[in-house]
Amino acid sequence: MLTHLSIKNIAVIDKAQIDFDNGFNILTGETGAGKSIIINSLNILKGERASKELIRSGEQSARVDGIFTVSDEIKNEIENLIGIDVDDNEIMISREFNFDGKNSVRINGCVVTLSMLKEIGEFFVNIHGQHDSTSLLVKKSHMEFLDNFGGENLKNALSEYAKVYEEYKKTKSELDALSTDETEKERRMDLLKYQIEEIEVANLSADEEDDLTERRNFLANAQKISENCLSAFDKLYDGEETGNSAHDLIWEAVKLLEQVTEFNSELDGICKELTDMTYIISDHSHTIKKLADSLDSNDYELNEIEERLDLIYSLKRKYGANLGDVLKYLDKIKKEYAEIEHSGEQIKILNEKLKELELERLEKAEALSLIRKENAKILSEKICAELAELEMSKTVFEVKIEDTEFSANGKDDIEFLISTNLGEMPKPLSKIASGGELSRIILAIKSVITSEKSAGTLIFDEVDTGVSGKTAQKIGEKLYKMTKSAQVICITHLAQIAALADKHFLIEKKTENGRTRTEITPLEGDLRVNEIARIIGGEVITDLTRENAKEQILLADEIKNKLKK
Repeated sequence: MLTHLSIKNIAVIDKAQIDFDNGFNILTGETGAGKSIIINSLNILKGERASKELIRSGEQSARVDGIFTVSDEIKNEIENLIGIDVDDNEIMISREFNFDGKNSVRINGCVVTLSMLKEIGEFFVNIHGQHDSTSLLVKKSHMEFLDNFGGENLKNALSEYAKVYEEYKKTKSELDALSTDETEKERRMDLLKYQIEEIEVANLSADEEDDLTERRNFLANAQKISENCLSAFDKLYDGEETGNSAHDLIWEAVKLLEQVTEFNSELDGICKELTDMTYIISDHSHTIKKLADSLDSNDYELNEIEERLDLIYSLKRKYGANLGDVLKYLDKIKKEYAEIEHSGEQIKILNEKLKELELERLEKAEALSLIRKENAKILSEKICAELAELEMSKTVFEVKIEDTEFSANGKDDIEFLISTNLGEMPKPLSKIASGGELSRIILAIKSVITSEKSAGTLIFDEVDTGVSGKTAQKIGEKLYKMTKSAQVICITHLAQIAALADKHFLIEKKTENGRTRTEITPLEGDLRVNEIARIIGGEVITDLTRENAKEQILLADEIKNKLKK
């Protein structure tokens, strides 16, 4: 149940706080006053797309907060799904979004992802808008309506069928891939054989490219390395060009210091370290000299390396970004070659498996169809009963189920048929039902489904479109009955429905300082009477329309008392 809704900077609402009743909540107001903003805000709390166009002009961000109370069952499901503790069966959802597309979602103060919010959104609010009537005209939606009514039993049967269907599709795909014509097989095997040989002949190793590149760079710079090494040797040890080497200079320094070490003990330690340094210089100098002497321009080896690197580049260009990828590709095509080579045996195995899956698919589909037909009969009976209460007692509602091609949803073709006149054969909804009739049919369907399931909050957005008078009264009573199992929030333009409210809110636009904003005001007493009088009589409210409004409210109270029993 939705107990509190807070909206900030959504469209023409700068700030709004709404405390809902646990029964029948009514929202009324002039067309364009901002009633749809409430629906948009609740969709945002369910995880639907939050468009930056919804942010109030001049503001950088918008925010919606909702506080819900949930049953123990839903509480446990939510805790299992998103791993957040729910204290006192109360959940607070907060969502903030801004112009740069960033979303911030919190549940009970904990940051969660938008996908997590979407996963649990349906637990809180079910929104039934005018588009539901449109969707009811679309044949493909009828299966969803029926399956929603069928509950866990139908859901489990559909799940079992879906598993077999997916396995069948997978097996069929594997079989089709192997069952190409012999010419295509031979062509493919020739290509794979060529690629395998090309890679295997190269005798690649995953790390050789780095080693070859390093060796190539060394050989390409052999002359420079040799010259620099000889120059370094001269400066460190030989001194032929410079006259004095580092080794000789340090050694002379040691001799000078040794002459005075008897006068300072610290100098003795320094002399020993400098002497060690001369040995190190000598060792390193001769190593450098040996390297320089060994270096010689080796064009043959360099050419070999360049050719090897060219080959590696060519293979990478064809088969992978690096040698590791090339070798992975080799493993893959060798496996494919073996599969094609032995495809005859595999085809036989897959054909046998496919036959078994075809039988199992048919069995699961027929079991699913049987459950659907059982639920279709019950659904038809209940909807007819609901429609009778909505002044459509002569209406015949049927769920036609026929066999069709196998799909992910079974082998059923489902369509809702209706006859609104006695003696007429039931026909598709799109050919028969008027706007007012569709409103009542969708309400009847929602009423039946709601009675079968535990619902939190049901929101009806002008589902009373196209009706008036006695029919409007019946729709109001039907909506009120739903409050026995769920909280109901209804947007309406009809006085008969508005008068039944346990809590009534007025949505109206106001202009201040050159800006338009929407206010949401709870109505009681005379304010409520005035609003219902406005709905009855229009902009000009007279004493007569006020009296009519008071009478409407008194009549509604009597009806509510009867419905509560």
